[in-house]
Amino acid sequence: MNWKKVICIAAAISSCATCAGVEAETIPQEQQAISNQQLADAEMMALLWMRTAAEYRALCYQAYNAALAQVDKAIADKKRKKKPLAIVLDCDETVTDNTAAMALSTAEGNGAFTPLWWRNSVHAEISEAMPGALDFLRAVEKRGVAIFYVTNRYSAMNYEQTMNNLKALNFPSVDAKHVLMMDDLKVSDKQPRFDKIAKKYDVVVYMGDNVGDFPLKTKGKSLDERSDIIDSAKKDFGTRYIIFPNPAYGSWVSALSKDYLTMTPNQRAQFFKEFLSKGISAETKQKYDNEKNKPL
Repeated sequence: MNWKKVICIAAAISSCATCAGVEAETIPQEQQAISNQQLADAEMMALLWMRTAAEYRALCYQAYNAALAQVDKAIADKKRKKKPLAIVLDCDETVTDNTAAMALSTAEGNGAFTPLWWRNSVHAEISEAMPGALDFLRAVEKRGVAIFYVTNRYSAMNYEQTMNNLKALNFPSVDAKHVLMMDDLKVSDKQPRFDKIAKKYDVVVYMGDNVGDFPLKTKGKSLDERSDIIDSAKKDFGTRYIIFPNPAYGSWVSALSKDYLTMTPNQRAQFFKEFLSKGISAETKQKYDNEKNKPL
């Protein structure tokens, strides 16, 4: 989940770059409430799904089951004895559920999850355990496999609150050795932390809701480049890489446009229209248009 990166990058998002092919404008103060509501409207179905759908819970269980199966397979593999085994996982929307805070804000008409908003949310210490997370983590701990939480929550601002929250959820291995937060605002890439763990441990699985949670070098890549990287690693998903569904936020949004939060309402409406139809062929559009107005 990559709102953790947003916490530290802060309001440095430029309001004058291009987005969806249109130069971004500074949002007048009187339009901010309209923009916040528009952002909230865009979040509603995603958050409703994450908070209510049985399918979402099933996908969480499926991910943990797949990861645990890989752990058991690694334990039984006599060739994997040179280093102690470990799993590496993100926190937010991988084992911790932040949808309560997002839902409350969205219901109030504010979908602008700004750096200050995220900081306040983290400091409230209200992240919940995702369905199946605690059982999974306890099962891994019972098997003697190390657990490393690699999160982009900024340590200087959020260390105490994050540790308190994880401990309150009774998650195992919540200590300075096993919870690796982002220490440098200029280095949000998790690869150096992955490398540090891999020097001493045989990492069985990487788990996350964002492609940046995996050692795939997607940092700063374009929309198409990200897809190409995932396609090239498709055999590893479900085995070495376990990904969780998160339609509410993440680096997929900034890959569409880094200026998403700073667009004016009109720009964002154009952005939605443009990207919803992106990749649909002219032939498909024509067939759709031919049929949509036909009487039953």
